[in-house]
Amino acid sequence: MEKRWTVVEVMRHARHDWLNKIQLIKGHLALNKIERVQEIIEDMIGEMHQETRLTNLKAERFAELIMTYNWEPRPLVLEYEIMDGKADWSQYDEQLAEWCRKFFRLLEAQSDERTENHLCLSIELSDRRAALFLDYRGTFRDGETIRAWLERCEPSPPLRLASFAVGEGELTVELELLSAES
Repeated sequence: MEKRWTVVEVMRHARHDWLNKIQLIKGHLALNKIERVQEIIEDMIGEMHQETRLTNLKAERFAELIMTYNWEPRPLVLEYEIMDGKADWSQYDEQLAEWCRKFFRLLEAQSDERTENHLCLSIELSDRRAALFLDYRGTFRDGETIRAWLERCEPSPPLRLASFAVGEGELTVELELLSAES
C-alpha cells in the first residue's frame, strides 16, 4: 500500500531535514570550519536544484515517491540526479511511479539490512530520448530473484526495459521512456 503523505507530515519532515542542516552549519561555524560550511551550503543548493528538476518533470506521483523515499526506515538509501533537460512526463506519471514502486519493493526485499545499500537513480533527458538509470551497490540476499524479476518484467509502453546487469553486490538497470516529450 502506498503511503499518502499529509501536508503536516511533509512539513514535519522538511522542517526536520532543514534543522539538521542548519545545526550542522552552526556546529562547523562554532569550530571555525568555514570551508566545510561552504561545502554544506553548496550541497544544499545542489539538492534543491535536483528537487526543482524532478518536480519540473510534472510527474507528481513519481516525484513524491523519489523525494519521500528516504523518510521511512528502509534497507537501502535512494539518491537521485536529473541531468539538464526538460520534459513533461505528466501523462506517464502513474506507469513510471508504479514500476519504480515495484522495483524498489523488490530491492528492499532482497537487500541485506546489515550492510550499507545504495540505489542511485539518474535521469537523462535529451532531444532524442529520456532514460532512467538505476545503479545499486550493496548486498543482496538472492541476486537470482532480482534477475528473474527483471527478465520477466514487461513494463507497459511507453516504458521499456532497455538493459540490466546483476552482479555480486551490484545491479544496473536502464529504463527508457520511448515517447517522452523533450
